[in-house]
Amino acid sequence: MVTASFVGMYYTLQADIEEAKKLPPIEVTRLEYELKEEWNEKMIIQLKERVEMLEQVDDVVFEELNVLGTLMKDGTENDGKLEELNRQLEEIKNQKPKQTIIVKEVEVSKKGRR
Repeated sequence: MVTASFVGMYYTLQADIEEAKKLPPIEVTRLEYELKEEWNEKMIIQLKERVEMLEQVDDVVFEELNVLGTLMKDGTENDGKLEELNRQLEEIKNQKPKQTIIVKEVEVSKKGRR
């Protein structure tokens, strides 16, 4: 009984595969291409914003290390520079990358629907 079911499924799949081979290849529509390009552009912009934010954090942390090194050598206060750098670091942490949403109205022909 089970073997008969598997044999039946096998022949059904073979028939479906043969039918699919006869169909014309699916073309990528202009809409699909444009949407993919817009998504790629959006992702590149988001990555660029994140890199810029990380560069800012890197600059502030590097400056903090310099201030701490000076404090360790001299044992002196550095005119509130460390507090200012900590404030800048907190501001950068609170920033969120901008997100853009792309909405495009597209007409769909009945041919494109199933």
